[in-house]
Amino acid sequence: MGERGLSTTDLRRSLVAIYAAAAAFGFMLGLSSPLLSLILESRDVGSSLIGLNGAIASLGFLASAPIIPVLVRKLGIIRFIASGVVTATISLLLLRAIDDIAAWFVLRFILGAAISGLLLISETWINQIADPASRGRAIGIYVTVITAAFAAGPMIIPITGTDSWAPFIVGALAILVSGAAFLPVRKIAPKFDDRQSVWLLSFFTVAPTLMAAVAVVAIIDGAMIVHLAVYGLRLEAGLTIATAMVSAFLIGNVLLQVPLGWMADRLNGYRVLAICSIVGVLCSFAVVIFAPNHYIILPFLVILGGFTYGLYTIALTLLGERFSGNNLVAANAAFAIMWGVGGIAGPAVGGLAMDAVGPQGLPFTIVVTCGLFLLLLIVRHPDVVRR
Repeated sequence: MGERGLSTTDLRRSLVAIYAAAAAFGFMLGLSSPLLSLILESRDVGSSLIGLNGAIASLGFLASAPIIPVLVRKLGIIRFIASGVVTATISLLLLRAIDDIAAWFVLRFILGAAISGLLLISETWINQIADPASRGRAIGIYVTVITAAFAAGPMIIPITGTDSWAPFIVGALAILVSGAAFLPVRKIAPKFDDRQSVWLLSFFTVAPTLMAAVAVVAIIDGAMIVHLAVYGLRLEAGLTIATAMVSAFLIGNVLLQVPLGWMADRLNGYRVLAICSIVGVLCSFAVVIFAPNHYIILPFLVILGGFTYGLYTIALTLLGERFSGNNLVAANAAFAIMWGVGGIAGPAVGGLAMDAVGPQGLPFTIVVTCGLFLLLLIVRHPDVVRR
């Protein structure tokens, strides 16, 4: 039985639906982000404006998060998902139909807000129904599916090109598939109709460690995705190795989430957060030390990607242990706010560090970020970390 008393069959059906939706979300995000950037580049739009246009999606995450718990209570989970699917599909297709940079800012903001809501609900749903004894593993699978699909998304671009409707139609179909995945389990969906007793901003004082973990992951993810290929080129590694560095970092995200989730089911979750932070610091130092030998740092990037992203997997698991119902919806909305803040800050911080001290400013950004989070863990959970 799951936490909500679902039968084993209903629990499995629900998990399959959530994983299918997560794959579709991840694929669409992985496809749309580079697709839109490449189109703007082909129109001779400056790099700074391309970056701002990409960051507006994170702003959509931030702006929508406070109202999502209210909308879920009023609409119910299935109608909320349906409205998000329709909004995201229309926004994506309009990005192809409208050739105006100002309109693109508005549409990417709306798209980011809609996708934020869909991701938030899927993460809340899985946490609400997961068996407490295997919650970490269930969430590890969820994160693995979404990151693998995200990595697969850009692969469609060489097939469809960027100057036709084809990639946009593929992306729109992915959004529709994500919504359709929930239809078979709509009658056993969580209700989330209880009273919310912890308000959104309270989570930053009620669960500051978990909120900080999400911010750390978002900062590292944003900095590495944007700057890692440039880091490789500045090390004179060549384009092939530079892009392989990005792939190595993403492969780690895919490979290590289930093992880390399994660890969280058997160890204290805060101890696993400490382990992830320590590995993040050590692997970042290893990248700096072995930077002249470009091939040696690839396995370190795999481990770095897996353990730093593991902070999110473990934080989401711990969130489900502490909260349920509408409090869980609001807690995930607070996560979305922290992800938006980190997603905006990460590329900026990473870029400033590289400008200030050279290419090694990028791994040192991770050293500082993980180090500060480890310090927070030591202060707030000294017994757990010490053991």
